[in-house]
Amino acid sequence: MHRVVEPAVLRFQQWRGDPVARLMRPAAKVDPYPLYADLRKRRLVRSPLGTWATASHATAESILRDRRFSSSPAHQRGYRPSTYPADDPRAELPAADLLTMDPPDHTRIRRLVSGAFTPRAIASLEPWIRDATDQLLAPVDGAAGFDLIDALAFPLPITVICHLLGVPAEDQASFRAWGHDVATTIEPQSAPSPESRSRSSELALTAYLRDLVRKRRGEPDDSLLSDLITAEEEGDRLSPGELVSTALLLLVAGFETTVNLIGNGTVALLSERAQWERLRAEPTLVPAAIEELLRYDSPVQMTSRTATENVDVGGVVMTKGAPIIVALGGANRDPEVFEQPDRLVIDRPNASRHLSFSLGIHHCLGAALARLEAQIAIEELTRRYPGLELAGTPTRRPLLVLRGFETVPVRSPARRPVDLPL
Repeated sequence: MHRVVEPAVLRFQQWRGDPVARLMRPAAKVDPYPLYADLRKRRLVRSPLGTWATASHATAESILRDRRFSSSPAHQRGYRPSTYPADDPRAELPAADLLTMDPPDHTRIRRLVSGAFTPRAIASLEPWIRDATDQLLAPVDGAAGFDLIDALAFPLPITVICHLLGVPAEDQASFRAWGHDVATTIEPQSAPSPESRSRSSELALTAYLRDLVRKRRGEPDDSLLSDLITAEEEGDRLSPGELVSTALLLLVAGFETTVNLIGNGTVALLSERAQWERLRAEPTLVPAAIEELLRYDSPVQMTSRTATENVDVGGVVMTKGAPIIVALGGANRDPEVFEQPDRLVIDRPNASRHLSFSLGIHHCLGAALARLEAQIAIEELTRRYPGLELAGTPTRRPLLVLRGFETVPVRSPARRPVDLPL
């Protein structure tokens, strides 16, 4: 989808019933799954908005693995790269990051970065993440109720990413606010907003990370950022701009998605009480449950690709430069792959076939870390608060790509103080 869609055009196409345009309605942001089902009636849908779309698992899987489809918008017709004044810190960044970069640049940078995300490196973080989770939940242990997002789902991932990047504790509040704003820049827009808060936060965060990289070059520590600065393979290293760009991506991709995974997953479990009770009774099921939670209500609902040449997709030719929306959330509920896809089944045998972390060369680098954080969070919630329940209606964030909650009020009846007779 083009990043900016004129409101009048959007409303007209919604009125005409275009499923892609209808996805941008407020109601679809609350529950997009019925629209995904409409999209799946055809493996590929061509929208008058200038993009193709698919919610078919087979088609999505094929496109994500196909090197002829690029995640870089540079291949789209009429693409114009962003330009910044010379004194803008964003002017120092490369034109693309790992999410929107093609080989060979993507291959080179991912190779340099991936050493920090080996299974051994991620496993070594488990004791620290468990301790951080305990510290976050301790203040609400005796509370009659609390907001799950504010107490755990939001602060845990930002605490982890700040720890990895070596962000000082006194800066984490600003870092959290900036990251929250910047994440919304990947959402499709119905009008240009050059002076938006998200862009101000992007500028502030970029400047902060640039200064942090400079500091860590002279004063290395045991953080991931210092590791990236010294990472070398065959004499190749990341440039200062690549370091800032990579750190910025790690923040946005490794923070917001995990917030949504913990929030969406907990709400799904609390809404299906039998599944919560079974997980509480059988904690060994938690790793499998995380895969099902990722499938059932994906924290990232869609991604996009652009054909770099004419490509035949299931008998339909997509011409060079044509963009396509890949509805990951829709593919994850494809009945051709998942039996009774709208049901939450924590031990679903093929749940790991979900596409929530994408596929191919752009498979999420931090997938193992997100899984670990979510696993620890769900383990602690089910262990500490066996009677946890929703205390009100959760509030969705009005976003399409990043699907998550703003607030999730919960209470734990078993933790309420007992009234003693006088």
